[in-house]
Amino acid sequence: MYPDQHNRSALLRPHRLWLSRLGWALFAQMAAMLAVQMLVGFLVFRLSPALLHDPAFRWCLSVGSAYGVGVPAFCLALRGMPVPRVRPVRPMGPLNLGKAYVTALGLVYLANFLTLMLTRLIGALRGAGVTNPVDNLAAYPIVLNLLLGCVIAPVSEEFLFRKLLLDRLRPYGDRFAILASALCFGLFHGNLNQFFYAFAVGAILAYEVLRTGCLWQSILIHALVNFTSVGLVPLLNLLGQTGQHLITLLVLGSMGAAVAFLAAGRRKVCLAPGIVPLPERWKWRLFFLNPGVLFFLLLALLLTASYLV
Repeated sequence: MYPDQHNRSALLRPHRLWLSRLGWALFAQMAAMLAVQMLVGFLVFRLSPALLHDPAFRWCLSVGSAYGVGVPAFCLALRGMPVPRVRPVRPMGPLNLGKAYVTALGLVYLANFLTLMLTRLIGALRGAGVTNPVDNLAAYPIVLNLLLGCVIAPVSEEFLFRKLLLDRLRPYGDRFAILASALCFGLFHGNLNQFFYAFAVGAILAYEVLRTGCLWQSILIHALVNFTSVGLVPLLNLLGQTGQHLITLLVLGSMGAAVAFLAAGRRKVCLAPGIVPLPERWKWRLFFLNPGVLFFLLLALLLTASYLV
């Protein structure tokens, strides 16, 4: 039996404050990153404009602001916030680890296909193509891209979203924690081109971490998915037509396998209920209607819109 309207606000206030604190941490990460990029970009423009066109400098600015400044800002915003008790570690075996990787990779390609159709529709409506910030990676040295995609991003992002954030969403139930953390992970990328596949992969990795309690395996899967795009696909492109056939096989095969694995495992999914006794609709209302998350959503949407105008 749920409380009446008179007592409801008193019951929900601590949860709203808790979720708002998480939102402020996400906002702090993104705001700190953008502030550093704007400040350094302005100073370099005034002192040495040519440096702005140097790929290595642009990589350092992008990575340094997002992970060297943004990640500490996220952690500082959560400082002192208690962490609920976590589950014991039960690592996946090699077969299940491989299935999780193929599923994540297939979802990336499926989401990219849907995103491509959406961005083409938006481009047709506005009379100009949609800017894809991921295309900027092609200008960076391959070594730096591998360092970012296979080491820096997996370690930092898994720690932020599948550890710090997910642990603090667990009291509201596994389903809510998976979807809410995946949504935040998609918005964290700040552009439409990466949102859908980041959401899908974030959901898969969050589920695996909740099921196994093993963060290093989610880092490994994340790194392998990034390596496939950043390292393997460019390498196959060097093989000419044969490489193109192999890429097609990789894309279609992983997409088909992802659908098959998800369909076969649907009846086996076991999600734990939340220890916070709240109806599902209240959880989402609390999640979205608080200052921290609202400011994070606004900033993420403004950043995303900047690539569409």
